[in-house]
Amino acid sequence: MRMFIAIEFDPEMREYLSEVQKKLLLVSRRGNFTDSSNMHLTLKFIGEVNSDDVDYLAQAVREVGSASKGFSLSLSHLGFFPKGNRTIVWAGIEDSQPLLRLFSGLEKSLMRQGFPRERKGLSPHITLGREVDLTEKFDKIKVQIPLEKKEIKVTKISLMESKRIGAKLVYKPVFVQLLK
Repeated sequence: MRMFIAIEFDPEMREYLSEVQKKLLLVSRRGNFTDSSNMHLTLKFIGEVNSDDVDYLAQAVREVGSASKGFSLSLSHLGFFPKGNRTIVWAGIEDSQPLLRLFSGLEKSLMRQGFPRERKGLSPHITLGREVDLTEKFDKIKVQIPLEKKEIKVTKISLMESKRIGAKLVYKPVFVQLLK
């Protein structure tokens, strides 16, 4: 099973991010754009685990989520990770101390459960598209497509399974913990 821990979005935020994607499509030759039902903010990518590990992962999510208060995040700007001629395009998140505390708590709890720490730390972003071949320089595109500073209410964290069904990638919550 391929697992990760995420903040899921409400339908309004998914719709807004889909609108941003439509604008990106107009300045892209091609790309693998994230399905709106899969849009999320990854807190921790776990990777392949056996089914026995799911209980340990859920315990870490339960432990940290039940001790954490809900909070809000704000979108900040479009960004990209270059990858040859194609890029990963993402929506950034404003700096957030509550988000960093949540991530740090997850790291500690997961380590106690036997999972390794994230080497790169947290780089909060929402992937909008992979292998995107842009028609213009990104500096010009991010001016053309500014992100509204929309609020993301964080009320729960989810242990997610990633699986391919036919040609479609599907993210399914396996365990959800409400924040207090």
